[in-house]
Amino acid sequence: MAYFAKKPNVKTLFDIGQNKEGSSDHSLLLEIGKDHCTGAVFNRSTNTIDHIRFDSLDELESASQLREMLLPYKETGFQSVTVCSAYPEALLYPNKFFSNNYLLLDQLYDLPARNYFHDTIGEWQMVNAYALPEAVCHAVEEVFGTVSYLHAYTPAIKVYNGFVADHQVSVHFSTQSFRVLLKKDMTIHLVQTYTYQTPLDVVYYLLKICYEFGLRQQDAFLILSGLVEKESNLFTELQQYFTNIHFAQEPEIGLPQSPHPHHFFTSIYNLAACVS
Repeated sequence: MAYFAKKPNVKTLFDIGQNKEGSSDHSLLLEIGKDHCTGAVFNRSTNTIDHIRFDSLDELESASQLREMLLPYKETGFQSVTVCSAYPEALLYPNKFFSNNYLLLDQLYDLPARNYFHDTIGEWQMVNAYALPEAVCHAVEEVFGTVSYLHAYTPAIKVYNGFVADHQVSVHFSTQSFRVLLKKDMTIHLVQTYTYQTPLDVVYYLLKICYEFGLRQQDAFLILSGLVEKESNLFTELQQYFTNIHFAQEPEIGLPQSPHPHHFFTSIYNLAACVS
């Protein structure tokens, strides 16, 4: 059976791997954002991802729409379900300044009807505090019961990307947004999500980030992942302004065979590495 039934206003960008029934060795990984829902079946015993599906939406319209997309998974009996938020409402705190208080997050984003969570990132002595729409939490918990939550920034920070450059700008693309993680001099200076419509929007944000953080373009080690291809207009535009451009390295967790480049799946790979 297919894990997802096709729904109106949902465009499936890729659906790869084998639709095996879930077992005690399988975990369900879900990345949910405003414009997409990615589902992946992770086999812990073999350290492989057996199935990945990426559904793109103009915008997640309702909790009922999400619930209908997730219901086919309910019958497959996964050992665990992890929901990774790709919503932009998140803040990083030094450990010593976080006390389970989400007031600053609430004031900064002025969020209606949200549930609040936080991830501890011990390697960097940080806490990632974030919010998810209450309706999204209700939908996934109604379908699966108990779930674990993470935010997409957390795996990106925790999982070593294989690059040792001092000035790294990691950029992960979805269909309408991209996440930026800036590491400079062994310190995390920025993690943020931006929306875009054209390649020049992306160039503008990245140049602005370099300027604000005193990073010369020729020194910036740009690491690309997600929905960006070497033959795309987006990549061509980036080449006009940045000289050190690299795609994310091949993951150590096995992926399904696919015609797509491995960096398309970096976000899901990082999530699997965090829950393995």
